[in-house]
Amino acid sequence: MAPQGKQGGAEAIGPIVRDIVSRLGMKELLVSSRVFEVWPTAVGEAIAGHAQPHSLREGTLVVHVDSSVWLAQLERFRKRQIREKLNRELPYPMVKKIIFRIGELQRP
Repeated sequence: MAPQGKQGGAEAIGPIVRDIVSRLGMKELLVSSRVFEVWPTAVGEAIAGHAQPHSLREGTLVVHVDSSVWLAQLERFRKRQIREKLNRELPYPMVKKIIFRIGELQRP
């Protein structure tokens, strides 16, 4: 006996999950997780080896950097460029501000 409603097969889970997420107001959370996914592509291998996104809240991205030398370089010369590149990779411009801090990087 087929379940009531749709007959004739399974429904794809992707649209169902997106609908539930949207209804629960979690869409921004899912989109913000894209920052972590696109980071290496947006900033390049050299920067990604020394800096990683830590958190994104209300448009402010906190990035952990492994040394004061890299922190100074990114803060002074690359901040705007990184923000612009990240926002181009995201569904909409989410990163309004970047804060660089010395912190521990997650290594694979």
